[in-house]
Amino acid sequence: MTANSGRSYGYSKLVWAAGGSARTLNCAGANAAGIHSIRSRADVDSIRIELPDAKNVVVVGGGYIGLESAAVIAQSGKRVCVVEALDRVLARVAGEPLSRFYEVEHRARGVEIRLGRRVSAIEESKGRCARVCLDDGTLLPAELVVVGVGMSPEVEALVVAGAVAERGVRVNAHCQTSIEDVYAIGDCVEQQNNYARGEWVSVESVHNANQQAMIAARAICGLPFLPSTIPWFWSNQYDLRLQTVGLSQIYDDLVVRGDPATRSFSLIYLHDGKVAAIDSVNAVRDYSHARFVIAAGTKVDRSRLSDPTVPLKSLAQAGS
Repeated sequence: MTANSGRSYGYSKLVWAAGGSARTLNCAGANAAGIHSIRSRADVDSIRIELPDAKNVVVVGGGYIGLESAAVIAQSGKRVCVVEALDRVLARVAGEPLSRFYEVEHRARGVEIRLGRRVSAIEESKGRCARVCLDDGTLLPAELVVVGVGMSPEVEALVVAGAVAERGVRVNAHCQTSIEDVYAIGDCVEQQNNYARGEWVSVESVHNANQQAMIAARAICGLPFLPSTIPWFWSNQYDLRLQTVGLSQIYDDLVVRGDPATRSFSLIYLHDGKVAAIDSVNAVRDYSHARFVIAAGTKVDRSRLSDPTVPLKSLAQAGS
């Protein structure tokens, strides 16, 4: 293996854990000072340094990174506008009821949300961003811009070496790539997942990276295979704690459990009548029981799922 410094390294086994790089804006002015992505602690520190001098902040991207950033910045007293290209926030990762809930919560705290809009250019003043131009001609004042539009997996070197890759480098259940003695883990990986009906998925989470690291290490050391566990995620925005169990990429029905107006509810994703994933907002009991009902893999009565007085764990045990 040769590094970009020109130095070569030999190996008997290689673990590729390169992660990815934050996607950037592709428009005029995208390199102006004051435009930030969030991928590392250093990125956050840079935003903290510049934030006190900014009155208006534009967040590009209505995914988890964008909304979490908007929540923190809005609480610091800044005027915040979120720009999302799709017709709702969290469109790629959550069902519509959850999207609409978070839109209401952010707007209630003064955050402006522009849906179905893209950034066409950044206007500068003295080398710094000053205004964000949208594709409908709208000009948004912005002394600071946070770009949260996803990441690109760092897999080019593996692809050049012959590894199979699509969204990320593809690995088998043992985290082995198609190149002999080369393993890959973390955000740069795409893997078939039983909790996504065997589809190839990239699971970007701390839990998944840690789990894949253990699986690869066991394979390299010749230890017995350790199956993957159900994926889980979280997002903190204001006083709302969202906890997710399972993968919702493939579902054919949604059940809202509880009343979103109470700010404590769950959104349950079903496939063929079985629970595939659960998003719980300030609903710790649902979250703690979610693994049981997903792992049970049995069809569950929809009306009982929607009743928050019926513990999810009892539905898993009853299989009804």
